[in-house]
Amino acid sequence: MTEQGLIDVHSHIVPRELPANPAGSIDKWPCIQCQSATRATVLMGAKPFRQIDERSWDVRRRVVDMDRDRVAAQVLSPMPELLSYWIELGPAVELGRYINGAIAAMVAERPDRFFGLGSVPLQDPVRAAEELRQVKDKFGLSGVEVGSNINGCYLGDRRFDPFFAAAEELGLAVFVHALHPLAAPHLANTPNLVSFAGFPTDTALCAANLIGAGVPERFPRLRIGFSHGGGTLGPILHRMEHGWHRTKGFDGKLPHSPKSYAARFFYDSLVYDAQYLAHLANHLAPGQIFAGTDYPYQVEQREPAAFIASVADLVADGSSLWSGAAKRFLGRA
Repeated sequence: MTEQGLIDVHSHIVPRELPANPAGSIDKWPCIQCQSATRATVLMGAKPFRQIDERSWDVRRRVVDMDRDRVAAQVLSPMPELLSYWIELGPAVELGRYINGAIAAMVAERPDRFFGLGSVPLQDPVRAAEELRQVKDKFGLSGVEVGSNINGCYLGDRRFDPFFAAAEELGLAVFVHALHPLAAPHLANTPNLVSFAGFPTDTALCAANLIGAGVPERFPRLRIGFSHGGGTLGPILHRMEHGWHRTKGFDGKLPHSPKSYAARFFYDSLVYDAQYLAHLANHLAPGQIFAGTDYPYQVEQREPAAFIASVADLVADGSSLWSGAAKRFLGRA
């Protein structure tokens, strides 16, 4: 398969500055503590969360790395912790708009190299639906990033229907990223597993919940993508399919099989294993897999073009891995 311009749909940003904590009274308000022009610490309240560098905010530095990695374009989305669903609505709206503006500014600096996904306050789905209009019209972004669960509630809950209806109507993409996995408290004795096992598990449970709750049935034009290759959805899906047949469509609630709904979702390539990625691209969701790296964090897929090239010849529609699926997900096809 001939190499094409690679679009990395899964990359994150953190602005070099964030608005001050209103009256200093909000717990877990994100802030940036700069150590130098190129180094900083993200704090959630008073607690250090992550060390970052200028790759998180500097367009020129990102482009240098993209050229090195043969990435034609990145889709910028907030570091997931900045989604801030635990903050009360008013300040959360203002914080989200600030972050959306920062992403829009980076896209405007190099529109040939970047697309943007913003943030909306899903702790209030009706207000989140209203904010989507600004995401599209004011900030010019292609969609939003959302957490795999919102304060402990998976996205299949009917309370999120106004948000999904608005995203479908506006033609905005929804990229689901693991956030505060519900199993995390039970992994306290093995904290590394929260990121390396809890994240993909929570992503899969979110996808399964969306299918089981009928979201893709109610919103057939909605474009939803999942980070980390959908996590552990692959093996879960086979069991769901078996259950769908044995229960006659989950007691008639789902007119189509779970696999048929899953095939309509999009997924990134961040699974680190070429054979498994080829399996997803050939059997789970043909034509619906786009590249994703998690740049610029520790779990980043390095040498993404080489990784995608190693898979493309194993896939019936290898060209979709490079840019085709990404463009359709972003509404740019």
